[in-house]
Amino acid sequence: MELAMYLDERAKVDLTISLGLNTVRPKAEMLFPMRAVHGYLQPFRFTSLWSEERQILEAEISEMLKLTMTPTPGGHGAGFRPPRFFLEPL
Repeated sequence: MELAMYLDERAKVDLTISLGLNTVRPKAEMLFPMRAVHGYLQPFRFTSLWSEERQILEAEISEMLKLTMTPTPGGHGAGFRPPRFFLEPL
């Protein structure tokens, strides 16, 4: 999650995540924040997630992955593996 000001590590939060027509409201615990260009990137872990919310998240993530795996004209296609490091040869 991208934040202007980080939250304390281990802080318990209630999230609201809008996904298309769906909204999920899981509980989470904040992890160690990382400085970003504008504010902070702060990972979190779900501490409470209903099975219906999990299904919604899985469906949305699967759909996003399908869109990113669709070959583009002049692109590398679905079988393309980007280098692990920028200096690694293709």
